[in-house]
Amino acid sequence: MKKYVVSFIAALIISVMPVSAFALAESAAGACIMNGVTGEVIFENNADALLPMASTTKIMTLIVALLNSSPDDIVTVAEEATKEEGSSAYIEAGAQITMRDLCYGLMLNSGNDAAVAIAYHIAGGKKEFAEMMTEKAREIGAVNTSFKNPNGLDEEGHYTTARDLAIITRYALKNELFRDIVSKRTYDASYIRPDGSVTELMYINHNRLLSEMEGCIGVKTGYTKTDGRCLVSACDRDGKIYIAVTLNDENDWAEHKAMMDAAYSDSRWVTAVKAGDCVRHIVSNGGECELISKTDFYVPVNGSANRDIEVLVNAPREIYTSLNAGEKVGELEIYYGDELIGKTDVVAKDDFYRTEEKAKVKNCFWFFAATLLRKIFG
Repeated sequence: MKKYVVSFIAALIISVMPVSAFALAESAAGACIMNGVTGEVIFENNADALLPMASTTKIMTLIVALLNSSPDDIVTVAEEATKEEGSSAYIEAGAQITMRDLCYGLMLNSGNDAAVAIAYHIAGGKKEFAEMMTEKAREIGAVNTSFKNPNGLDEEGHYTTARDLAIITRYALKNELFRDIVSKRTYDASYIRPDGSVTELMYINHNRLLSEMEGCIGVKTGYTKTDGRCLVSACDRDGKIYIAVTLNDENDWAEHKAMMDAAYSDSRWVTAVKAGDCVRHIVSNGGECELISKTDFYVPVNGSANRDIEVLVNAPREIYTSLNAGEKVGELEIYYGDELIGKTDVVAKDDFYRTEEKAKVKNCFWFFAATLLRKIFG
């Protein structure tokens, strides 16, 4: 009997140990796992070391491209693009190609030529485009990153950190087209040659984790002899999103699988708000009405992180009109620390008829009590 008791206690201890307690990404020069919903780094190994990142650079290239162009823009390929060494999207100077097709060639084929074609189209050159990339990185909180080119070829002053690369990827995944591009296995593209003929292309994603890791949604591989193997991956399993980053890691495929398994095994849902939760009461001569949350909102967390969740009511304190049941009155804002991570509508529970008397709106004690209990007990 003692043997079983000891085994149970050991299993219980392991189940509540933080991800950082496990040996992960030991062969990486820098690594981290980030909760893609909350932005919390739940595991790190030398995550703030300044390191080159090879073609994972193209994550930011794609972000800047999508923010500064339309997918249907026609790009005339600059001659400079076809002179880039390394992996290629197989485009030719003077060809006309849509920005959409160019972006798929950038990420699936890791086209260094596609990166330069994008840079010349948007900024007039590699240096100018790299400055836009660095500026965007700073804006979203990746303050230890510097870009010198759009494709990740070795260049002095071109570096990032595992933490910054996770921040950049988390930001990027909020863009639906970005997410679609990096998760595609194959893509059929085409361009018009200078002589008017059409060249058909097929781009193939070489990220094997798309087929080997549950819920994988991309993101980008990278390699040079100097930088080593670099990899950024992301998984979405029923709304729980995690991002893994390794820089200069010879065992990256296996490491990412282990990192994701550790992150998900330690994760749990915390209820921020439940559908039907009353957040305020309206009272007037016309009767009473509850203002309620329209939907549930759950937050994936690791460890005791639920204590960082706050729910703020953004709804009026005076009602000047009558309301129909289900009519939107405001929003609940869900914060993780200082960051807004989601919203849900506040609606009228029932029909409400307002008389000439001003309707009074009161906070609901039970909503704030329930929110506090959830913070304490999850």
